[in-house]
Amino acid sequence: MSTTPTPAQEPAAQEPTTQERLAWMGRNSKKLILALVAMVIAAIVVTFSFSLFSSSSANPGNMVGTGTMAIENSKEGIAILTVDDMLPGDAATGTVEVTNVGDAAGDFQLASSDLVDTPATPPLSSVLNLVITDGATEVYNGPLASAGTIDLGTWQPDAKHTFTFTVTFAETAGNEYQDSQTTVDFTWDATQSTS
Repeated sequence: MSTTPTPAQEPAAQEPTTQERLAWMGRNSKKLILALVAMVIAAIVVTFSFSLFSSSSANPGNMVGTGTMAIENSKEGIAILTVDDMLPGDAATGTVEVTNVGDAAGDFQLASSDLVDTPATPPLSSVLNLVITDGATEVYNGPLASAGTIDLGTWQPDAKHTFTFTVTFAETAGNEYQDSQTTVDFTWDATQSTS
């Protein structure tokens, strides 16, 4: 009778005891410490190598400010010229100083508006000639009623101009203009120069 040998069974693995574990750690503690130190050094090297190429540069307190465009008028809010009792052929003069007090160059203009003749007919403004000079330069010479808007050029900051207004009552004006008057407003305008 033949019998088949049964394979030998391996003994079940036993869990190491606490004492065996402590003994193993004691024998391998240097290896464990060296492995831990190596991991920390590797982490530092990796961090350092990634930090090696970083850079920063700050620009704190950034601000955008605006300049000013401002006009100073030596006769702000009052007439440049007021005349009573003119006769044909008479002339009257008034002056005003205008300054660019802003911190930017400006394109300046003088505009006449709201002209009123009293009485409306015949209009006194039709027989009044206006001459405006900027220093020695004539900027307008013509009927008061046609002055409109006058370009005065580009003024740099702190530029001051003295304007003289001369109104002449035509010598040929007849009696129909007696006891008449004309009023007109003048406005100085400036816009920032783009040139």
